[in-house]
Amino acid sequence: MEYDREGEFDRVMEEVIPVSIPANFIKSISVKLTNGSQVILKGDELINPLPVANDFSWDKLVERFESIEDIQVFIDMPAIRENVVMNVKKILEQHFKEMQKKKQEKKDGN
Repeated sequence: MEYDREGEFDRVMEEVIPVSIPANFIKSISVKLTNGSQVILKGDELINPLPVANDFSWDKLVERFESIEDIQVFIDMPAIRENVVMNVKKILEQHFKEMQKKKQEKKDGN
């Protein structure tokens, strides 16, 4: 990856503590219950969970909070990296276009 040869993006992301993560950047969520069963949600199930374990749904998950042993959220880091790079490029492009325009206006004005 030419824009991150030193792996700096991953080092920065390790220090980020997200408050919320858009669903399109989540690969999957694994919910492990105290009875040993495990439910894995991916794709559209993250937004509208299917009844994969009896009558599993977000509402039922809240009701059964005491029976949850662990929840793991798997993040799609390549998608986040791609999105950050795209947005930084847009911002920098716009910034340099404005600077060039001001430079040209200054040059034309003198």
